[in-house]
Amino acid sequence: MEILGRTHFYLGASNMLSDLGGNGKISYSDFRDIDYQALRPAIGIGVQHHKSNVTYSSELLFTQLVGNDAHTNNNSRSARNLSVRTDLIEANIKSEIMPFKKGNRFAGVYFNAGLGGIYFQPKAKYDGTWYKLRPLGTEGQNYISGLSPYKKFSVVIPFGTGYKFHLKRFTTLKVDLSLRKSFTDYLDDVSTTYGSTAQIVEAGGSIAGILSNRSGLSTMEGSQRGNPQSKDNYYFIGVKLERTIGAKKYDDCTNFEIPSRKSKSN
Repeated sequence: MEILGRTHFYLGASNMLSDLGGNGKISYSDFRDIDYQALRPAIGIGVQHHKSNVTYSSELLFTQLVGNDAHTNNNSRSARNLSVRTDLIEANIKSEIMPFKKGNRFAGVYFNAGLGGIYFQPKAKYDGTWYKLRPLGTEGQNYISGLSPYKKFSVVIPFGTGYKFHLKRFTTLKVDLSLRKSFTDYLDDVSTTYGSTAQIVEAGGSIAGILSNRSGLSTMEGSQRGNPQSKDNYYFIGVKLERTIGAKKYDDCTNFEIPSRKSKSN
């Protein structure tokens, strides 16, 4: 069988699961701690190919992740008073399966998983200006010996589920929910402990000192600022509009596949 390529456009929303903000009184980095006020738009494009009942896809996504301690009813996080906006670009490859047969009421259900990479840039707003946080060393990265700035790139594991609707012969719509397991704790610039404000200022300037501690309280160097035991994660929820590439050429084909031509016997 000759396989038709497909392209898709993604429109949805993202939400960060991190040390900042959150919905519960206990901090989690999963769906128990969803902050609906932090939902932000996400867009993407991708291509996929179907072979042997498995769909292989590649995708590029753009979004901003948001965390804000002002959104939570957790007293310790609220008093910390930190906030972040993280610009994020993700590229991924995934495999997708539809385990239920045609005719089954769940025939449109699919599951996917894969591997991806992200570039992320946490920022915080002060006095009307957005500042990149990584260069400021807000946890003492610029003065503590052996502690270097965190990387701007990370590997992520995307996995999720959804439901596919056939709109036309070569066009489908997917409702998609997908979690990203990351391997960094700095999507929100918060991970470990407070540094010395005076030394942060000396190494990174006055703005670094202000953005490292916005509680209005004097914090002891080494006191808890984040939770390094739990990495930051995020998820997407949205819709994908898929269209077969060159569909008009294949009006006589069915099931999005083209029978291969058999060679004529002599």
